[in-house]
Amino acid sequence: MKKFNKIFMAIFILAISIEVHAQVTSRLRGTQQKREKFYVGILDFSTGQQDSTLVNVFLQVPYSEVQFYKTGNEFTASYSVSVVIMDDDQENLISEKLWDEKIVSANFNETASRKNFNLSLKSFTLKPDDYFVRISIDDNNSKNNYVIEREIEVREFSDKLDLSDVMLVAKQTRVGNDTKFVPNVSRNIFAGKTGVPFYYEIYSAERGSGRIIYSITDIKDKVVFKDTTMVELNKGKTSVFYTAMDTTLSLGTYTINIDAKNLSDDESGEITGKFVSRWAGVPGNVTDLDLAVEQLVYIATPSQLDYIEDAPNREEKIKRFSKFWKQRDPNPGNEENQAFDEYYRRIGFANDNFTHYVDGWKTDMGMVYVVLGPPDNIEHHPFDADQKPYQVWQYYSYNTAFTFLDTTGFGDYRLTNPLDFDYVRGRNN
Repeated sequence: MKKFNKIFMAIFILAISIEVHAQVTSRLRGTQQKREKFYVGILDFSTGQQDSTLVNVFLQVPYSEVQFYKTGNEFTASYSVSVVIMDDDQENLISEKLWDEKIVSANFNETASRKNFNLSLKSFTLKPDDYFVRISIDDNNSKNNYVIEREIEVREFSDKLDLSDVMLVAKQTRVGNDTKFVPNVSRNIFAGKTGVPFYYEIYSAERGSGRIIYSITDIKDKVVFKDTTMVELNKGKTSVFYTAMDTTLSLGTYTINIDAKNLSDDESGEITGKFVSRWAGVPGNVTDLDLAVEQLVYIATPSQLDYIEDAPNREEKIKRFSKFWKQRDPNPGNEENQAFDEYYRRIGFANDNFTHYVDGWKTDMGMVYVVLGPPDNIEHHPFDADQKPYQVWQYYSYNTAFTFLDTTGFGDYRLTNPLDFDYVRGRNN
């Protein structure tokens, strides 16, 4: 088995080098799931008027996702952005803003890093209602176009006491006597680094002493952090910056809960905001460590899986998990581990496209896709005479093909030669 797993790890690494930038054939259901190229944050703040809300649209563009050209001693990228806001039926244009962005860097290495980014902010004043938002980005050098679409609900703020949306903070700077906050638009927090910093506003009809209760809960609603503070509330807006420091976070999605009360008039308000806890070196689409380790079944030996699973604590488990992937990095000199990223991108694609009675990555189609990537060609045979529906996936690079038969007639496609993959499939029968 160890020999087989080494072979399939080698095939997987080869497939990464061939397929990492390829487009999945349209004959597969759905579209290729990729790491999010750009980050968008849409936050509501009060204007002080009942019939209008300030909607801030943040766009974070990593340098690595746009194309740079060398001009003299500098490297330059440019792109055009449009933000279109329509009613929720997408029939009427409500507002639109268009602008150009230019990035100049003197260092080539900076241009390839996702850690460096360009941040844009555009503000809209909208009536509380449901809207459809379409953000289009045109890279002027590569001529590529990217579109992000969101359905949003613009809030109506109470005239007694209410809170703005929660803005996660990447860093804060001093400009004269003012403090400026750079938003964490990706909403990714690296646990154990600087806590969980965030900014929000409290809107109160009266001055008074405010009691603020903070809590952070995990995906199972378990409270992992709680704190109570006091703040003096202004009549109108009170700006609040807070960092939840004593947090013990694993990988995954967490929710910030803020409950504010004006002790002077007994008015209260609350707001929530979500973020994703990440660990350094782990792709953003890995949010459940235990599940991520289980999903190594196709390329890890039983002894390797046992070694990771038997770690004495979570910190050691993530170290062993990260080391597993570091040893398989096809380009150790690069900032990102393409094999690591691509493997879990394929897991995500399999879940989106092949989930049936079990998670997509556990199905036969999911298994083949995760190990070999998208096929070069797919033959569909849904209505052949005296034959159950079947598909043939062809991989020209490996001179091989796989046939999947829908044995039940309900889309549960099984490999006709499953023994070829029994040692890597990890399927629960």
